[in-house]
Amino acid sequence: MEAAAAPLVRREELVAQTRIGDRQAFVTLYEPDFDGVFDLVLRTMRDREVAAAVLRAALEKAWNVFREQGATYDVSGWLYAHAREAALSFPAKRRPAARDREALDYTQVECKRLSDPSCGFDKDLMELVWDTAVALDREDYSLLDLHVRRDLSVETIAEHLGLPADQIKVRLSRLCDSVNDSVGATLLATRARHNCAGLDAELSGFPSNVRRTVRRHVQECSHCRETKERFVPATEVLGSFALMTSPPGLREQTAHAFLRIKPARRSSRRRGSVLLRARLLPYR
Repeated sequence: MEAAAAPLVRREELVAQTRIGDRQAFVTLYEPDFDGVFDLVLRTMRDREVAAAVLRAALEKAWNVFREQGATYDVSGWLYAHAREAALSFPAKRRPAARDREALDYTQVECKRLSDPSCGFDKDLMELVWDTAVALDREDYSLLDLHVRRDLSVETIAEHLGLPADQIKVRLSRLCDSVNDSVGATLLATRARHNCAGLDAELSGFPSNVRRTVRRHVQECSHCRETKERFVPATEVLGSFALMTSPPGLREQTAHAFLRIKPARRSSRRRGSVLLRARLLPYR
């Protein structure tokens, strides 16, 4: 029990030090989540240079908010929420070409996170899931990412984003259903159409919208519906993608740039009152 309590005590110390203006304490506090936050921003922005700039801006904003308001007990989720906000406020750029996406290895998988680890070797499935996810706009993708990749609950997301839990629950339900249905329909059309003469006939007519045709067919065909339900959920695959670690040196460069910012000068009276208030504030 003492070993388990040690990280918590250490975190409380870092929180207290951050509240009185210790930038090094804040760097140590965000350090365990650095790669995770970078992964969220990069997958939302799909541009490595932009992601680095957004990450720095997010940490600076989080620092200022922390000093003014403190942070919730779930510091990790709080940091992810600030990173998402920074990414959404950054001007959108043209999406990278497919070759750039492949070079950044967005679809590397942690097979142990899949209910059927063998699916992790299905590269076509991985690409299909990723392409479907990034077809969402940045706001929807990043919200889905918080839930299926960061394992944040509806309640936690709602708390950090300052939105009603019911609203977040409905949005996430629709997003998960949409992504799962889209990938499932594509798999049914490309991998299982010949198992059903009816579906094969409908797709042989070269419909203008394959997914819509498959969805309509599934509503009336129990065999295809059962086949579609056996596919691994796309959201499970998305959640299994490995973290895209930050580029070499970015962690150190970010900390150095953050630490060399000189704090505003304060009078001794003001500094004393801030220190007293930091001691009195509870760790929420």
